[in-house]
Amino acid sequence: MGQGPLRRHLVIFLKIIVVAVLLTVIYFAINWRDSYTIIPSDDGYKEIVYGEIVGPWDTNPVLFQSDGAPAPTPLQLTDTNGQDSVNLSPGILTYFSNLNIPLFLLGAAAFFIFVVVINSRWWWLMRANGLGVGFFETQRFGWIGLFCSNVLPGAVGGDIVKAVFIVRRCSGDKVRAVVSVVVDRIVGLLSLLTVCSLSVPLVFDRFPLFAGVIWACALGTAGAAALLLSPRLRRLLRFEAMVQRLPLRVATVVTDIDHALLQYRAHLSGIGMWILVSPLTYSLFCLSVFLMDRALGIGLSLTDYFVIVPVAAVAQAIPLLPGGWGIGEIAYGALIGKFGAVALPGVADAEQMMRTRGVALSVLHRTHIMIWSLVGGVLLLVDRQRHPSNRNLDFDSDDDDQTPRKP
Repeated sequence: MGQGPLRRHLVIFLKIIVVAVLLTVIYFAINWRDSYTIIPSDDGYKEIVYGEIVGPWDTNPVLFQSDGAPAPTPLQLTDTNGQDSVNLSPGILTYFSNLNIPLFLLGAAAFFIFVVVINSRWWWLMRANGLGVGFFETQRFGWIGLFCSNVLPGAVGGDIVKAVFIVRRCSGDKVRAVVSVVVDRIVGLLSLLTVCSLSVPLVFDRFPLFAGVIWACALGTAGAAALLLSPRLRRLLRFEAMVQRLPLRVATVVTDIDHALLQYRAHLSGIGMWILVSPLTYSLFCLSVFLMDRALGIGLSLTDYFVIVPVAAVAQAIPLLPGGWGIGEIAYGALIGKFGAVALPGVADAEQMMRTRGVALSVLHRTHIMIWSLVGGVLLLVDRQRHPSNRNLDFDSDDDDQTPRKP
């Protein structure tokens, strides 16, 4: 076995190990069973009772059937007349069983509009770079990319699939076509960091270190983007001289990509406008998650999600599983656990309870995204019917360069 196949198998094995660790962490970090904690008024021993919630979990009293009990009994959650207080901790499946369907559908509609707007940004970037791709054609490629990101197994992300389709469409301008996908991802990252940077002052008093890290990441990303387009920075760092020292073949590719990137210099005002309106654009994404928060009964504020959603979105872009499964659950669980614990002072095991709600929210929202992604699956099937010669295209996630090939 050559070094190439051996390295690919090693990478796959390491990914399986990482995914197994992530799933184990998620399993032990959330509540699977319903329970309630009796907190004595004299700060004595806290008794935990396990069982099953019958009906809604967010009423008072709530019907709770303890393990071994013949029937459910009303459980009073409020502390009255100095009696022992009771904290309820529903399991993750209980949240799903009490889902508010109308609020869930509103959140799904908000996400659909968000995807259409994001695909429209990519369409504008291609037009700015002289690629004559139509609006609806761009939407089709964007939805197919969403399908491949969230449904198909492997490490081939939606951006690579979009690049494949746009290169096939613009065979005479392959470099500019691929660069449009890269620039769209950079603008998207800058937009996410802009939204998060504008929102962290709302939580600065609660999480000052978290806010500082976000601002540092935003400044670093903005500096890297400026390096790509700023003539002054390029001269200062002698970028062209560094490219000339590269091997001829590599230097040629880097130069072609650089020229394609520099064409966006004439459209900086338009790119800046997309970034400036990003709080409105990504508010649809945050609103979608917030509405599903309300559908599950989690209880965080909309302003909290303007911080949580961008950070989780960046974290779950790590290509271990389709759509960032595992990473997203840890991110939402950890962030909602921290934010929720601060919002519930004095509640026993508040962070653990809110972490379970965060994982439930992540699973719900990601599952709904997979359902929307099936739109791209249908469009992919239609494309295969229209272009029979492309049916043999194989997106091999094991290839070192992660590019499509024909067997």
